[in-house]
Formats: sequence, structure tokens, C-alpha cells
Amino acid sequence: MNRFAAILLALLVSAPAAVSAQANRDDLTPLEIAYTTTVSDDLQSYLIDLEVKNLARPYLHVAMPNWMPGTYYIGRFGDNVRELRATTTDGRPLEVVQMDHQTWSVAIDGVAQVRVSYELPSNRRRRFRQAEADGPLTGVRLGGTDTYLYVRGSKLVPVTSTYRLPAGWRVANGLLPTDDPMVWHARDYDTFADAPTILGVFEERSFDVDGTPFWCVFFSNDQKYDFDIDAFVALVRKIVINQGELFGSFPFPNYVFLFSLPGGGGLEHLNSTAIGLSPERQKSNPEAGASVTSHEFFHTWNVKRIRPMVLGPFEYEHEDYTGNLWVSEGWTSYFGDLTLVRTGILTPDEFLSLMGRVISREQSKVRRLEHSVYWASRNVWHRSANETEPRVDYYGKGEMLGALIDLKIRHETGNTKSLNDFMRFFNRWFAERNVGFEEGDVERACTALSNYDFSEFFARHVHGTVDPPLAEYLAYAGIDYQEDVIPCSFSFPLFGTRVGGRRGGPAPEDGAPRPGETVVSVDGQDFSGNEFFRGRKPGDSVTLVLRDGGGSERGLQVELADKPIVTATLSFNPRPTPLQLEIRESWLTSVN
Repeated sequence: MNRFAAILLALLVSAPAAVSAQANRDDLTPLEIAYTTTVSDDLQSYLIDLEVKNLARPYLHVAMPNWMPGTYYIGRFGDNVRELRATTTDGRPLEVVQMDHQTWSVAIDGVAQVRVSYELPSNRRRRFRQAEADGPLTGVRLGGTDTYLYVRGSKLVPVTSTYRLPAGWRVANGLLPTDDPMVWHARDYDTFADAPTILGVFEERSFDVDGTPFWCVFFSNDQKYDFDIDAFVALVRKIVINQGELFGSFPFPNYVFLFSLPGGGGLEHLNSTAIGLSPERQKSNPEAGASVTSHEFFHTWNVKRIRPMVLGPFEYEHEDYTGNLWVSEGWTSYFGDLTLVRTGILTPDEFLSLMGRVISREQSKVRRLEHSVYWASRNVWHRSANETEPRVDYYGKGEMLGALIDLKIRHETGNTKSLNDFMRFFNRWFAERNVGFEEGDVERACTALSNYDFSEFFARHVHGTVDPPLAEYLAYAGIDYQEDVIPCSFSFPLFGTRVGGRRGGPAPEDGAPRPGETVVSVDGQDFSGNEFFRGRKPGDSVTLVLRDGGGSERGLQVELADKPIVTATLSFNPRPTPLQLEIRESWLTSVN
């Protein structure tokens, strides 16, 4: 008898004893999962209780996601978890072992219901660039994946969420409401975690579009809303109507815009978005927040539902790589801006100026020929804060390519098809079937829709680094394109007259400006921006006067770099052909 046969015989002989001692390992009864979020009395932390029922297993594994969808960086949110403990319903403690920085194992000890409790620090700056609030907090903002543990292997189980808040505070998020304003539901963990929440005192407006309700929630800790909220909400409604008409329906029962003041930027979600607004800009111009709002709302379809295959269901432990963020983000920027001109928020000339700025920014990047926009999409996970020169941006380059592809499709089909049709097709074929598209599907669909072979375009301009044919393709809509190239500029990046650069900035002995300094003058003349460089050449030495945030000034001599500045100018040709005029008018006015 060989060794394996002996082991097998021993197992068979011992089988009756093992059978008589085995425990119930039920894996058919669905778990019940409920969260309770309690804001501490001192408003400095949150207490999260995760209750899991119908357990029939020896161990329960819970984990905190490593990243937040839409942000594309590993955040290690599990590092923020404090005082994690597990108990039975009668308060008996259970053994907990932390297996890694994001995962905990709970020994069930034969019970069917377990409560896992932990604390998270209150972070007023979460998701928005906001200064610390003066006085006591009147509300807090919660994310999802950086706040709530999930049960390993049970992310598809429906979720109940309950909130325990200070007196007078309310709840605003995109979850499904119940009769109790403090209890909400979600179909699964991904949906629950994709619903940011404002807890506190806030302003609210609502409107209805063909039976679908929309809410606009405005939160400022000082409770000052010194701008025309109603005028801004009217713009939001225009955006919602226009983008809904493009797709023909809304893919949600309700939608919530969560506007936080002061702040900047935004992040998309399934039926909500969290956006930071500047109250000063809103006061001077109610349209100030229209661009970010249009962009984030278009994400309702593009990336949240029309998504690369790897972006759902989410893998929260590791990076999810895709080369198509130039479509998911870049085309969202493109359609976001198109929405503004189609609704009259921007004039056609303002839209061309906006496109010109996008093109100028991308064409001025000295590193734009190093890497493709496809590479930029995949490499987003590994961006370095120490890079002093920007590389290809899948937002800007993606928007530029989206416009060119749209005009090419219109030209090749005699204006019978467009990128509008592409989005509707991907919505029907992928989003409504709840599946993601594969890496080559965008190119294949563009070719099929137009009956024009896009393979060389994608090889050169998406997977390659060749500059796209801007003048040729823009001419399809009767748009004249010109580039003004100044051959040199500073070796360091500028934002207006403010110096950019790597975090922390170079040391003074480097002989370079520090990030945050402002260029006051060059060679004794007031610095007027790019026009200063005209007539100069790389290697010329100039003397700067720089001013820091405290008002102190210093002189510095630098050499101009071989770093061209490209200014793109787009203008409407006053004598377009009939086809050019037809393409132009439908492009800028119609979702059909």
C-alpha cells in the first residue's frame, strides 16, 4: 500500500466520527446587513455599527475598501479605523484578529448575529478643499468606501442604513428613503457605498422632470448662502433636461445634487453627485458652478453605467486598470461642455473659446509626445506628486479627441450620425444590460457607426502620441483653426502669475522659485503672462522678482527654457459649405 492510499484509508475509517460531529454550514440563507451611523456628542468622530444576521459560519471577514471609485488612488482607508470590536446581541465580546491593514476576522463562536463596531475621526475636509470651520459644526459629509466596512463575499446583499444625529440634523443622500427619515435602504454594498451623505442643517430645493424628482442640497457650515440659489437651480434643471433628452430616460428613481460650500471639484455617483462650490463665484455669477455640475451629471451614464468592464462590480482591494478613462472622463468633459452651449448657458463663441483653451493647454505640454492618452488612463494609479511638468491629461486630451471623433462621424455620414448616437448605443447595449465594455469596443463602435475605418486614427492618436488633425477635422463644422507658438517660457509651471511645482517646492539653494510664489516682474517690467516671452528665445537669462504669501519679495535669475507655449484659436468660418453649416448647427444645438 502506497502512502497516499494509507492516508485515504485513514480518512475513510475516521469519517463516521467526523460526520456525527459536523456543524451546520448553511450558505443558502441570505444574510441581513444593517449599518448604524452615530455622530459623537463632541462632533469629533463617527461611531459605525455593522450588524450581520443569519450567520452560519465559523468566521466573519469584514474589510474597508482601499480606494474610492472615481478617484483612482489607493487610499488605505482601513488605517483610519479605530477601536474595532465585535460582540453578540447580549454584549458578549468576540475574538477579532486584524489580518492586514484593511481586513478583520471575527470568530463567530456559534452565534447567528454579530455586531461589529468601530470609530472614524471626523474629517471636515473630506472630499472638498474646505478651510476649517469656525465654531461648532452644523453638519458633516460622509463618503461611502472610506467610511463603511463590507462583509467579504456578501457585497450583493441588500443594506439598511440608520442614522443617529444631533437634534435638528437631517439626512441627504441618494439612498432609497423609508417612512422613517433616519432609515434608508440600498440594493447592495456597492450602491450603499456609492451614496455620499450630508448629515446636518442644510438648504434644499427640488424640481421634477417628467415624473422624476431631483433635489439640490446646499450645505455651508456657517449657514450663509449669500447667492441666488434659485437662479442656480434653474441652470441645473436645464442641464438635467438636456442630458435626459439625449439618452431618452433617467436610469434612477430620484437624484440628489449635494453642493458643499466653500469647496471645489466634484465626484460622480449612481444617482447623486457631491460638488464643491465657491460662494464668492456663485454670488458674482450664478453660472459659475454650471460646468462642474454638467460634467458630474453626465457621469450618471458615462462611467457609472456606460463603464469599462473592470469598473464594476468593484474590486476594492487593488487597482482596477483601464485604458479608457479618456472616454469615461474626457468625453464626459466634452458632453458636459456641449450641454452648456446646447442649453444656452454658453454662447457658441464662448464654447469655441473654451475648446481653444482645452487644446492650448494640451498642445503646450512639452511631455505630450512621451505617452499616449491610453497610457495616461492606465497609469492614473501611479501619478507622482513630484512631477514638475504635466503629462498627457485624459480629461483634456480625451475631450479634444471626443470633439474630433464626433465631427468626423458627422462628416463621413453626411450628418446622419454623431457621438450622440454612440452614447445612446453604448447605453442600450452595455449600461441597460449592466455589463461593461471591453478595451477595443470604442474603436469598433466608432467604425461601425460611421462606416469609416477609425483604426489608424486610434493607432496614431489614442494608442500613439501623434498630434491629432485638428484643423482638418474642425473644418468639418466650418471652424477655422490657428495656432500661435511662442518658442520659450519658464522651466517651471505657472498658473497665471503663481508658480506651480512639486509639493513642498524646491529648496531656496536650488535657484528656483518656490511653489506658491507670485511673479511680480521680469527684467524690471510688470509680468503680463505669455506675451512677455514673444521675441525671446530659449537660453535667454532674465531676472524675476518673486513675492511669497507673506508679502516678502526676492530676486532670482533664471534661464528661459525650450518649452513652447501654444495658443489655439477657433473661429467660425463666415462662409461655410451647406454641409459644414448643417453639421455646425446640429452639433451645437441638438441631442438628436
